[in-house]
Amino acid sequence: ARLGDVAGFVRGITFKPVDVVPVGTAGSVACMRTKNVQALLDLEDVWGIPESLIRREEQFLQQGDILVSSANSWNLVGKCCWVPSLPWRSTFGGFVSVLRAQSGKLNSRYLYHWFNSVRIQSTLRSFGQQTTNISNLNIDRCLNQLVPLPTLVEQQRIADVLDRAGALRAKRSAALRDLDALSQAVFLDMFGDPGTNPKGWAKAKVGDLSQQIRGVTYVKKDASLEPEPGYVPILRAGNITSDGISEDDLVFVPRECVAANQLLRRHDVLIATSSGSLDVVGKAARIEE
Repeated sequence: ARLGDVAGFVRGITFKPVDVVPVGTAGSVACMRTKNVQALLDLEDVWGIPESLIRREEQFLQQGDILVSSANSWNLVGKCCWVPSLPWRSTFGGFVSVLRAQSGKLNSRYLYHWFNSVRIQSTLRSFGQQTTNISNLNIDRCLNQLVPLPTLVEQQRIADVLDRAGALRAKRSAALRDLDALSQAVFLDMFGDPGTNPKGWAKAKVGDLSQQIRGVTYVKKDASLEPEPGYVPILRAGNITSDGISEDDLVFVPRECVAANQLLRRHDVLIATSSGSLDVVGKAARIEE
């Protein structure tokens, strides 16, 4: 079915900086922003705004909504998260939108997994309408995408399977984080705290021991989201994860755009030096293969 026939987008509300109040203030509602759209809805930094700014009931968040970053940097536009049961009556700002399934036609959790899949996310980004430094989600083209539409019972079964797979991935990531913490503890036991240097190791500037190579710059129109002859994949800030390097969501550019020293080698350290998210800047991972 065409997405627009079984679901719809609700645009966020606009407000001024002077309207922002602490969440929980009397007469206010919580307001979600692009910052809150992470793998899971991030409730660490939520603003409050006067409830009087909300004109339509549909602009209140509902459990099972899909919160979508609709105006963001090119690599983040279309990013989405599931809206669980919330501790406050909530709405959402102008840089995000809500994708909401029509009851009786589409299972919300099934819709979330479809919309959040690698192929659909790449397609949505390719629809982005670029301004100076912001890409805007093309709502009309999104609504024209075709959604596989098995029965509601089958949709629920598929969603349950994918939820279980996601839970296993989360447990694996948690185990890897524990192993990383263990390796840090072993390091401190063997070498001491690098900040205080209790063992008196010699020190040197990083720049004297290594070479910084800046990443490839390319024109968006020259890039491809699919492998093509004569093209090479580009790793970007979003490919640096807590588990190392992710090969999801690659961009491919013509080989002639890449200098010889910009081809990655085993044991290079990839560092995110620029990103639309402050949480990403500085993240690093070593190239193993």
